[in-house]
Amino acid sequence: MKEGFARVDDALIDRVFQPLVDWIGDNTAFNGCRVARTCIDLAALAWILSQTGNVARSVEAGNLRLEIFQFALIVVGLKAILVLRTLFQRTGGTRAARMGGAENPLRAGMQVHRAVCLLWLIGLLVKTGASPTGLESLALLAIGVFATMGVYVGACSNPPPQRRESRTHEWGGRLAALRRG
Repeated sequence: MKEGFARVDDALIDRVFQPLVDWIGDNTAFNGCRVARTCIDLAALAWILSQTGNVARSVEAGNLRLEIFQFALIVVGLKAILVLRTLFQRTGGTRAARMGGAENPLRAGMQVHRAVCLLWLIGLLVKTGASPTGLESLALLAIGVFATMGVYVGACSNPPPQRRESRTHEWGGRLAALRRG
């Protein structure tokens, strides 16, 4: 099962998200980490929108405990989303990390997270298809779509290091000439 998901995961990254991130990087001012953070920001906005109906119902009922619970749920969800945003900001947000050819640690390190996001997205698709269409159900689906996109785009933010041609023979000759005087 793990090998099967690894093949699907690599195919999604290499054939869908890496070309998308490369195209966005070549044609806009956004880099992969910035796109991933934007996806996470949109997921946070969708989280707030998905909870508005529950908050409105708890305020309408006048139950203070339920209101506090709903607001706490929103804060906990936003905190979880912001942790992911901060991770994308730290991992590849610096110019040195992008230009230095450093391999992105999120590609290997977040494989389980991507598996959970894909399974969650499948569940959200089934739930949205089975429930009446409304703001809450579509916003919940948007959270899954944007979070999954953010995790995959974050895994593509630093492309694998490219091999450079070695010029040591050229410099070696120059340095030897300098040493000789």
